[in-house]
Amino acid sequence: MDVIHTRVMALTAWLLSELPLLRHANGAPVVRLYGLRDVVGRGGTIAMNLVDPRGVVWDCWEVERLANERRVSLRSGCHCNPGAREAALGFGPELRACFEDKDELSYAEFVRMIKPSVQGVVRASLGLASNFKDAARLLAFAREFIDRPTQ
Repeated sequence: MDVIHTRVMALTAWLLSELPLLRHANGAPVVRLYGLRDVVGRGGTIAMNLVDPRGVVWDCWEVERLANERRVSLRSGCHCNPGAREAALGFGPELRACFEDKDELSYAEFVRMIKPSVQGVVRASLGLASNFKDAARLLAFAREFIDRPTQ
């Protein structure tokens, strides 16, 4: 178990050091990381968004679809902790209105109301079967977004 943990943390540390180095021609970051930046006190999951040169966040479900085409395993959606996504993505007062009349809204009405504010993140999870080739493939996939505008 200790060897597996050491390998996962080494892969995670490598990605956490390499992903922030990816930059668009204008100097803006390609990857927005969430969470701790080192491996002390963290696991092997890296939460992130890919961002275009204008600072527009790529739709996480589109990123997951593109990753699947390249056989890169990512998950997309919201954080597992209620409120974590909203805090990480900077949502605040604009979502408050969505919850004020929640008891009088149908589920469909509620979803329609929050849709403009619903975004998520992409998560890469490293574990028992992960190796350097997997981590390098993820980094190569992220490089594809350099200077690529959102669609």
